[in-house]
Amino acid sequence: MPWVTVEFEEHTYRVPVARTNKGVWVGWPGGSVFVEREEEMAARAGSKEDCVIAPMTGRVLEVKIQVGDVVESDQVLVVLEAMKMEYRLCAPRAGSVEVVGCVVDELVELGAVLVSLEDT
Repeated sequence: MPWVTVEFEEHTYRVPVARTNKGVWVGWPGGSVFVEREEEMAARAGSKEDCVIAPMTGRVLEVKIQVGDVVESDQVLVVLEAMKMEYRLCAPRAGSVEVVGCVVDELVELGAVLVSLEDT
């Protein structure tokens, strides 16, 4: 694992970093933080009403829809497991499924776009 040296408040730290397609994880004393790529943030910023985004890192248990399906507002689209709990991720609005960005048993990262909707 690569390491970088960071100066913060007159202290120098040697911290681990792990690069992904969507950004970089940086280890820090007492935890870690994910630094998202600007392109990923911009892509999601204008489309929160059109997407179901992973609220945390977790494993996909169920994908209840397919591309082209018409869904209602608050309909369960994906079931995610994280920290031994199940999270039912619902449609933010009515529409048809444009993209399904996950599959069962996939480990998805915080902020990953799982489902994209379009107008019907």
